[in-house]
Amino acid sequence: MSIESYVLKLQQEKNPGIIEKLVLEFLSGLSWLYGKGVNKRRIKAQKQAVKVSVPVISVGNITAGGTGKTPCIMKLVQILKQMGKHPAILTRGYRGKLEKVGGIVSDWDKILLSAQLAGDEPYMMAMKISHTPVLVGKHRTASAQNAINMGADILLLDDGFQYWKLKRDIDIVLIDCTNPFGGEHLLPRGLLRENLECMQRADIFILTKTEQVNSQIKDKIISRIKQWNDQAFIIKSEQKPAGVVTYENWKKNIPIFLENIENRKAFLVSGIGNPSSFQTTSEMAGFIITGSINFPDHHCYVNTDIEKVTQMAIDSGADIILTTEKDAVKLMPISSIPLYILKIEMNFSGCGETVIKNLITSLK
Repeated sequence: MSIESYVLKLQQEKNPGIIEKLVLEFLSGLSWLYGKGVNKRRIKAQKQAVKVSVPVISVGNITAGGTGKTPCIMKLVQILKQMGKHPAILTRGYRGKLEKVGGIVSDWDKILLSAQLAGDEPYMMAMKISHTPVLVGKHRTASAQNAINMGADILLLDDGFQYWKLKRDIDIVLIDCTNPFGGEHLLPRGLLRENLECMQRADIFILTKTEQVNSQIKDKIISRIKQWNDQAFIIKSEQKPAGVVTYENWKKNIPIFLENIENRKAFLVSGIGNPSSFQTTSEMAGFIITGSINFPDHHCYVNTDIEKVTQMAIDSGADIILTTEKDAVKLMPISSIPLYILKIEMNFSGCGETVIKNLITSLK
């Protein structure tokens, strides 16, 4: 069990024992220290923040774990291109070999780096979004200037809400409806990256995974957001399966989808921040889930992992192994049972897309 899973379990425990209470007390002390450190870094970074010559849109969140940033980035790229813009994506490239020094994953025409050098999510974005530069590196002010030199006229700052060294024109914050406020505690006692007052900085809130909760929960989340920020726009979004493709065709970027998905028996494998959401989306697509294995986020797969996954899938009675696009960039072919990739896309409800377009149009 991961630390995150253990903490979530403790948070949901109605009658924690003596040991659990001691653990929570200890984690609360660490959270206090963490919060002090975050505030100190933010104040220092904001004083040194750089303003670049093109608009910057930040897409981030207030909690640790997967909230849907990558599908949101890809949706925004689509909108920006419809508006005649030439966006570039700036991302850290977590656990990629070029995370510290930076690099260009893709330019306007082709992919330039491997998944190992770029990191799993940047490489996946470069594969899925053609004719859009993707740049990695922890120093995103440098990446921003490189993107501008390449001809980008607007920048998307991935996971940027806690990156204060680059000034932004629009701050978009994603709120995961299945765990919106991280257990109300800072890391590591909870999942919050900052105190909730940080929501005052946001221009747009996008509620993600709304399809996984009822209307009452959504209304409570919106009410809570407005307590901290009643000026920002609040947009609802849905994260839905867009299709299923074989591993071989996915690698070739051939959009041939599996027919007759319903009642196919699938064994799930993933190394993402929110594996339960992946299972829910897989069930929405019509699969019967025979079992699953969840690796740590950004896991790098090796041969023994593949052997283990394959045997577990066969033992579970699965017809196929199903994984995410983020995992697919690091997986290798599996010979004894078919490997498929679930493609997921984000769509905005109501007038959400219009709100975003209007804000972008207003930028100078």
